[in-house]
Amino acid sequence: MTMARTLAARGIRATWEVATGHLPELRIGGAPVLWAAPWRADPEVQSDARIPLVDRRLGGTFVCAPFGRDDVDGGPPHGAPANRPWRVLRAGPAAVRATCAFARGHITATIAVRDDHPVLYQTHVLDLTAPVTFAHHPIFHLAGGGRISAPPPRAVLTFASEVPFLTPNARSDAWIVDGRDVRTYPEGQAEDFATIVADPGLGWTALRREAEGDTILTLRRAEQLPVTNLWFSNGARGGIWSGSDGLLGIEDGICAGAEGFATALSGRSRVAAEGVATVLREGRHVIPHAILRLPGHHDVRSVAPVPDGLCIATTAGERMIPFDEGHFR
Repeated sequence: MTMARTLAARGIRATWEVATGHLPELRIGGAPVLWAAPWRADPEVQSDARIPLVDRRLGGTFVCAPFGRDDVDGGPPHGAPANRPWRVLRAGPAAVRATCAFARGHITATIAVRDDHPVLYQTHVLDLTAPVTFAHHPIFHLAGGGRISAPPPRAVLTFASEVPFLTPNARSDAWIVDGRDVRTYPEGQAEDFATIVADPGLGWTALRREAEGDTILTLRRAEQLPVTNLWFSNGARGGIWSGSDGLLGIEDGICAGAEGFATALSGRSRVAAEGVATVLREGRHVIPHAILRLPGHHDVRSVAPVPDGLCIATTAGERMIPFDEGHFR
């Protein structure tokens, strides 16, 4: 049985698994925010060692170090922190602190919730002995489509993919790639990937979910995590994925998009050509991140910290939510 820790505060609940560092459940205001794979409860899948643990236990959100395939150290997809047990250092009703060692150092996570804050707070401290790529990997479900909003991109990069709806290996300095708007979730089958390169500052991505009637935001410091990888998976995969549609990964990170760990280390990737870093260097890195939920559909224009909160400007006006203004300092 997988040992799990429940974090709860007024208006929010999360479940975090010790065995993989995945957080498969997040409910804010009583509504599910994250998607967890249905085969997590399938004994046949769980006993199949040919399937990487990250896929067998795929749930909600987790961190990757390195991101994607490890074509340098030969580790599992998305790195050891997404595939092996973590050691709990401290746990309480509303927070957990845990650590995990991997080939290039170790990572310590603090995950917390607060009364009346519609926010999952995460801080990851990486103590590195060698460079590595890194990303958050939250997965959201859209039962009836949706649309993202974010600050204007420095660049949008697409890659070769299994079932593309975007032109492969294209670049745009706006949201439109060969006439297709990257911000709108595809209606037909798709298995595609795009990397959004951001300018420094408070980075955010807002996801308006039509059927769910809400808007989800991810927040990070873009000078630390300069890209957001968008993974579109809409009913085009076989195997254990059959029947899984409407999935969107909003993966804030520092990496070379879909080009792999070795390319990121080389400094010669398409992402590096946009003038941003693609790896974390040796030493200590303190990386805050947050996921929050707003009821209702919102097209977000800007997000700004204010005393004791966040001011979220939308096309319909401003929304104020409780938020720890020191989280991103």
